[in-house]
Amino acid sequence: KAFTSDDFVMRRLAHVVNAAPSGDVYLMIDETNQPGGPIDFERVIRYREADLVRIGFPHIAEGSLFWYNADYPLYYFRHLHPEYDTIVTVEYDAVPTVGIDDLVERFCAEGLDLVGRTIINKTPHTYWWTNTMLHFYSMDQVRPYQICATITSARAVDHLGATRKRHAATGVTDPRRWPIGETFVGTELFAAGFKTRELADFGKLTRYDWGPPIHERELKRCADEVFVHPVLSGR
Repeated sequence: KAFTSDDFVMRRLAHVVNAAPSGDVYLMIDETNQPGGPIDFERVIRYREADLVRIGFPHIAEGSLFWYNADYPLYYFRHLHPEYDTIVTVEYDAVPTVGIDDLVERFCAEGLDLVGRTIINKTPHTYWWTNTMLHFYSMDQVRPYQICATITSARAVDHLGATRKRHAATGVTDPRRWPIGETFVGTELFAAGFKTRELADFGKLTRYDWGPPIHERELKRCADEVFVHPVLSGR
């Protein structure tokens, strides 16, 4: 997922393609604020906030819709491509340093529904967005979560999308009562009994957080990590 198709994004895209030789890689470009322009890549999905509203997801957010509801692009992809059983999501500043094919093979072999990262340095009492969760979940259900890089089963995505629509049907319109997307994913799937694992169960994960950023020139020093985030160009 990206917001532009500049040189940095295209380099990161090429890296993902190399890491997933047997996968169908798509570039999802959010064109809500500006057109993405010509893109020299076979599989491009251009989408806007209005596209999610059109297929039944509410426009509830603090800030931009896709920043607050980082799960929404998953539902749009699933809407366009129901043929896939497993979906790997990689944001433009998250970099895989292992073979994605290998991760997916293990994901499927273990019958998993979600691989991501629980935010272990925050509890529900100290997490910034816990209050947004409490209209639909109890405090002990809240699972602070990060989805910059995830693997999800199609059935998990379908469940999440249906739950979002069910929550919307209660009439909530205030973003302070609308679960923030990343933690909604981890919380809802865990609460509903889906089979989840941590990215750290697949290898070393010590350079994957909200910061500090890592320059792409430093990636060679992170070769033993599963994923690295955030990676920036420094320009």
